[in-house]
Amino acid sequence: MKNNNLKENRTHGNSIFPLHVYSHIDTKGNYSVSHHWHNEIEIVYVEDGTLIFDIDMQSIKVTSGQCIFINSEQLHSVYEIASKPSIHHAIVFDLNILNSSIYDYYQNKYIEPILKGSLRFPLFLDSNSTGSNKTLREILEMIDTYHKKSAGCELSIKGSLLKIIANLAEEDKFIKNDATLLIPKDYKVQLIKKVLNFIHNNYTQKIYIDELAAEANMNTRYFCRFFKSVTGKTPVTYINEYRIEEAAKLLKTGDAKVMEVCFNVGFDNFSYFIKKFKEYKNCTPYQYKKILDIP
Repeated sequence: MKNNNLKENRTHGNSIFPLHVYSHIDTKGNYSVSHHWHNEIEIVYVEDGTLIFDIDMQSIKVTSGQCIFINSEQLHSVYEIASKPSIHHAIVFDLNILNSSIYDYYQNKYIEPILKGSLRFPLFLDSNSTGSNKTLREILEMIDTYHKKSAGCELSIKGSLLKIIANLAEEDKFIKNDATLLIPKDYKVQLIKKVLNFIHNNYTQKIYIDELAAEANMNTRYFCRFFKSVTGKTPVTYINEYRIEEAAKLLKTGDAKVMEVCFNVGFDNFSYFIKKFKEYKNCTPYQYKKILDIP
């Protein structure tokens, strides 16, 4: 039941060095990314502010100086807390970057199990341990090295990745994936992927709650509780937020009029669209276009 429509359609790095570091400075306090997943592993370091991550139904607050790991195929979203500015860095990489042409000991014991999912990175690092501090130093080194682009930076980054794996192994931080224990949780994740995919494919039209409940094979009342327990939002809130994000993308092109955008993303009431846009973006669509200097 894996849902490929929620899969992020983006290339991180390139075919010969599949790794990219995304550094994001948000001054307005309205940063958010809706639920998605990707095959790559992601390490996120929060330099300043606070971010809330929702990873496979688990909500994690990450504050300044902390980092998290997002494993391959984990459904996740992120948003800022209390509308405060933040700075964070996301290292997204394909673990095949560490594959060896020779099937050696470390390949067999660490890389292959992580690729297969029998070993998974811990979600959150406890900064009180010596190993976690060493890991954090390597993460900061990778970020700095990547942006400097100096000669040999790829070797340095690969070295840091290997050191991180070594530190986690030394501290016994890797999560051993017992499939029999994960079945109930994984089933819920697959259900929510199916529902979110329905929203992403149909947000331009009227969406009824009973349609979403049918996607999850639940009655409407139970579905609403289920949806909020997984995403932290009601179905209506999630749909509105997604439509506003899509509206912001259309406004950035500068071609569409605000009223056209309203109806193109599924709102049937212009005043309500303006109200929700201001609620989620802290400005009206017209102010948003002006901020972007779009005529």
